[in-house]
Amino acid sequence: MDNKVVSIINEFRGLSAFINNDIILLENLYEVLAKYFRFDCLGIFFNSPDTKHDNNLYLCAKKKIDFENINNIFFDKVSEYKQVLRTKYHLIHKAPLDNEVENCSELFIPLLWDGVILGAIGVYYSDEVIIDDAELFNFIIEECLRVFKLKYMFSEQVYNSAIDGLTGLYNRHQFDIAIEREFNRAERYKTNFSLLMLDIDYFKSINDTFGHTFGDYVLKEVSQIINKTLRKTDIIYRYGGEEIAIIMSETSSENANLPAEKLRKEIENHSFNNRNVTVSIGIANYNKQSTPKDIIEQADRMLYKAKQTGRNRVCF
Repeated sequence: MDNKVVSIINEFRGLSAFINNDIILLENLYEVLAKYFRFDCLGIFFNSPDTKHDNNLYLCAKKKIDFENINNIFFDKVSEYKQVLRTKYHLIHKAPLDNEVENCSELFIPLLWDGVILGAIGVYYSDEVIIDDAELFNFIIEECLRVFKLKYMFSEQVYNSAIDGLTGLYNRHQFDIAIEREFNRAERYKTNFSLLMLDIDYFKSINDTFGHTFGDYVLKEVSQIINKTLRKTDIIYRYGGEEIAIIMSETSSENANLPAEKLRKEIENHSFNNRNVTVSIGIANYNKQSTPKDIIEQADRMLYKAKQTGRNRVCF
């Protein structure tokens, strides 16, 4: 094994120390790849096992390029391997971008393991992208694959700690983080969001009559119906017990009412092993005079109103 190969192995294996910090990992990975790839712009994407996670493309650019176009083309190719919902690009560079490139060649490198895309690398160059040494190139990609595999496995651990084991929904801790983040985003960008609080009607009676195993089945079925019925961008949490919270970004309470009604009817019409189950839903909406706690309390009040006025209904 020659000194160059040993050096490459040591450089890539050293990156494993940074898998818990995206930015530090990216900065070090850029430095390593810059030694072996010629590029005007280099894009790196780490996939997440969380299907609701934003798809972020991190770009290190030496020249001005149409970054929006690169982002679109890059994720068009990623979509061959996974469903792509929300995409963003983030420009990371240390030098001024003085020169502008109108057209550039692209080399897209998907990193796959056991049928799963771990991430991808995009190399963009004003001239033709040329691989001088195919054997060395393949060796570097194998080392990249090791890094991306470690990164994905770490992301899986983080994701699993955020998920409720029974329903597969995000857990209460993630809700507490998300409602603060959504509130701050609405304040900063002058946008809107709604919070839905959903409760399974007579759930204690379901457990007492049919047993906790059936109660668990009902919770899982309701969670699956919610996932299938609502938009992919609506984030769903098991708030506690049989209560489920749903954050709908950039949605007024009036606009949240329609999908909430559709969801209520879907559950009402669903056969739970030849038994009927209904839900009550309360909706609250962001306003700049409120706090995250106020919004939660308002949604709870609307849920209580739905319960008090007959259950199996939506109040906002």
